[in-house]
Amino acid sequence: MLFNTFIFYIFLAVVLIGYRLAPGSRGRAWLLLAASYAFYSYWDWRFTALLALPTVVDYAVGLGLGRTVEPRARKRLLLASCAVNLGALAMFKYFDFFVGSAAALGEAIGLRMDDVHLRLILPMGISFYTFKSLSYTIDVYRRQMEPTRSLLGYALFIAFFPNVVAGPIERARNLLPQLGCLKTASRRQVGEGVVLIALGLFKKVLIGDASGRIVDNLFGQAELYASPELLAGILLFTIQIYADFSGYSNIARGVGRLLGLELMQNFAQPYLSRSFSEFWRRWHISLSTWIWDYIFNPLMSATLRRVGRLNLSSVQAEMQIAYPIVAMATMLLCGLWHGAGVTFLLWGGFHGLLLTLERLAVYRGKTIPMRVRIRGTGDLLRFIGGWVTTQILVSFAWLFFRAENMGQAWYFIEQILHWQGSDLTGRFAGMTLVYGSVVLALDQIEYRTGSELYLLRLRPAVAAAVCLALLIAVGLYMATTKPLPFVYFQF
Repeated sequence: MLFNTFIFYIFLAVVLIGYRLAPGSRGRAWLLLAASYAFYSYWDWRFTALLALPTVVDYAVGLGLGRTVEPRARKRLLLASCAVNLGALAMFKYFDFFVGSAAALGEAIGLRMDDVHLRLILPMGISFYTFKSLSYTIDVYRRQMEPTRSLLGYALFIAFFPNVVAGPIERARNLLPQLGCLKTASRRQVGEGVVLIALGLFKKVLIGDASGRIVDNLFGQAELYASPELLAGILLFTIQIYADFSGYSNIARGVGRLLGLELMQNFAQPYLSRSFSEFWRRWHISLSTWIWDYIFNPLMSATLRRVGRLNLSSVQAEMQIAYPIVAMATMLLCGLWHGAGVTFLLWGGFHGLLLTLERLAVYRGKTIPMRVRIRGTGDLLRFIGGWVTTQILVSFAWLFFRAENMGQAWYFIEQILHWQGSDLTGRFAGMTLVYGSVVLALDQIEYRTGSELYLLRLRPAVAAAVCLALLIAVGLYMATTKPLPFVYFQF
């Protein structure tokens, strides 16, 4: 069930009415759990069992960790959770990729392997709810939170329909306490929810879908287009994926507000970033913080312990060895999380290289403030140079993220390097400029006001009129076009 379809808002209206009428917090929890499983089963009811598996296993693991103090027993419980979660993820998402890679390697050295591909359908949202469930057992293992005693609350945490298939990847520490005491939304939360949904639909439908249709055509028939159109395809995908995913996150958070729940912010104007580390502080925040907490930091600690045995002259010298290893490993895993393919690994590895070069060659371990004062021409030039460089390289990396295979990615690069003009250049340049300007303007408003809810700073009647106009425009577009799935549903 897509957020950009009328059937979803009929479903949401029924849920909200039932939520108002449900008796007490426990009654609301049962209603939301039933609605969440209905939402997920709308795609394919058979995969609800896969959603229930980590729920039952990790709930039991959490209780076991709460009762156990012996270190080895606690590690075994955590390993059991990792085996179930990562085992299911590996089976459905990565089995065919690794088997195919092994077969290709075997053929390269003269060995022929039988075809053992499973060709399984990828369950929607499996990467998201797997990470969500793993974060709970890891936090309980680290004693950063107490295990929940409520199976109902934990089941709802995993299956909660606004964010079950594409995030934000909520932490149990934030959402579980809210689910344990469900209340109807206040008037303020309803207003905030409507604004977030209206702005999210505007981004997703009128920017993401509109630019995405052009992108699909350009990538689907790349051989029919010249250099300017292919370059426009990369830039338009840069716009599409942000409008699409940030729009989804806004809608998810807006639906949460209508239910009286606060979901975490997932984007903070990433295309205003002036460095690659800043980009990752602003882009897909729920994933980047998850990776920081559960992959990067543990890997960095382990690597520094080993590098420390070299007896180098300073901590900075140790970091110059450890950081490239950890950054590259982390970003390769990040690429693999997004998709089982060489293009995703190259996308992740390219970002790992950019982060490493930035840290070692330019910033030398110093963090970059997200808000700076420009006090002279030199500051202004550095600001513009950092922004332009970051956006060019981030946009280039998106080519590998979008390309269907390496052959298509290299085709785009070759055609752009061997530049040939086209009569369609002005048309595609105009569309790219319009969509890009709208996205940057919206981000500038958020940045200057410091809030995604800037419409609520207007007079109530004006804010209501703007939201209504946005919803009518979106509704008209939805009524006349086939909805495009959200880009991140495939992960």
